[in-house]
Amino acid sequence: MENWLGLCLVLLSVTCFCKAVNTCNVPDTKKSYVTSLAINMARSVGPCVPPDPSVLLALNLGQVKDPTAQDMLIEQLKNDAVDRVSKNVPFTSGKVALYVLALRSSCVDPSNISVQKGSINLVQLLENKTREELHAFENGPSPKASVITTWYQVGLDLIGLCTMSSPYAISAACIVANHTTPEVCGSVDTAAVVVMGLVCVLGMENVPEQTLTEVRTTLAGLLGYILEHREDGLIGNAYSTGLAAQALLAAEKYFLVNWNCSRTIQKVLDLIPKKTFSLPIAAAQVLPFLWGTSYVSVKSLQCPEDDAHLISVEYTIVNNLIGEHFCHPTIVAVKEGSTLLQVMQKAAEQDPNEFSFESQDSSWGVFITAINHLAGSTNDKTYWQFFSDNTPLEVGVSSYIPKKNDHITVIFSKY
Repeated sequence: MENWLGLCLVLLSVTCFCKAVNTCNVPDTKKSYVTSLAINMARSVGPCVPPDPSVLLALNLGQVKDPTAQDMLIEQLKNDAVDRVSKNVPFTSGKVALYVLALRSSCVDPSNISVQKGSINLVQLLENKTREELHAFENGPSPKASVITTWYQVGLDLIGLCTMSSPYAISAACIVANHTTPEVCGSVDTAAVVVMGLVCVLGMENVPEQTLTEVRTTLAGLLGYILEHREDGLIGNAYSTGLAAQALLAAEKYFLVNWNCSRTIQKVLDLIPKKTFSLPIAAAQVLPFLWGTSYVSVKSLQCPEDDAHLISVEYTIVNNLIGEHFCHPTIVAVKEGSTLLQVMQKAAEQDPNEFSFESQDSSWGVFITAINHLAGSTNDKTYWQFFSDNTPLEVGVSSYIPKKNDHITVIFSKY
């Protein structure tokens, strides 16, 4: 226990450093092992095989490409996602998160999945399911599912939300940081996905300092737990090593991690000829590590911007009620299928002096509390009311999808 606490303190205290030389590359003489593992994994894809988002995610993060398999998986995942929702087929939050990550890594917008059978916003679905998961943690003695499964799912949820820059990722990270310990995670692979989710949030903008502190503290404990389970190069066991190693790679951006990465690579390489990772899911979890990436890397993948899918939205904020009156119009270009919240975020990025805003998460979605430094008040009975043209919006900013040339007006009003 004393050693574990000491390790946590070292991890917690070092948040910015010059990274030590840590050889973490597959030797040239063994790269064929990795290539063959990726090729065999890609061969598991087929028209009669249920699509696995982890396989597509690994291929997109890797150095071996199979366009035929990747294109087939993209279409399968899109159709399967719409099918699951329309037919009310079980779709766990963790599975939704993997679909989001796999499609985003393919430069497909998960918030606007459209196929012949219908369309769906997977990001919004993920936000809703994550709220359900975290509500179960906060309001009951036991979570919706078993502890290990649910924390594993929540870790994936956090990675998916952060990757898509969902504002809810920050609130979710705060809840996760306050409820997650090595004991409740219960396994190395579960701790690893939670670590990747929290590390991703550390790189987001506008994270409150208190949340950052809580996240770093929790990360220190989880990283200490993962590092305690090293044995002969493996971390936990052969099947948890891939995710654990991904987590350690991701965490090295913020923490000084005492880990012999090259030894882990060598141990994994030794196991490949023994067919330890012959199952597609096993290969999919270890390949990103062997390529020096992690699930967190999806957020930084560059996709070509397709202007044909951009729409213009007029956005105007008006205050003729109290204080200094103002009327600020702007035009924002966003991807078709974006939410009004994303329009507001884009406007705030373009002109933070006039279009900055504050919000709160609620069971009904995101609630806007202030715009341009002017906040609503229950005492004064004031609030910000949203209109499309002259029609009041009946849904929240995280649910409303503006149309091309939509004119959104937000007026400071009384009730």
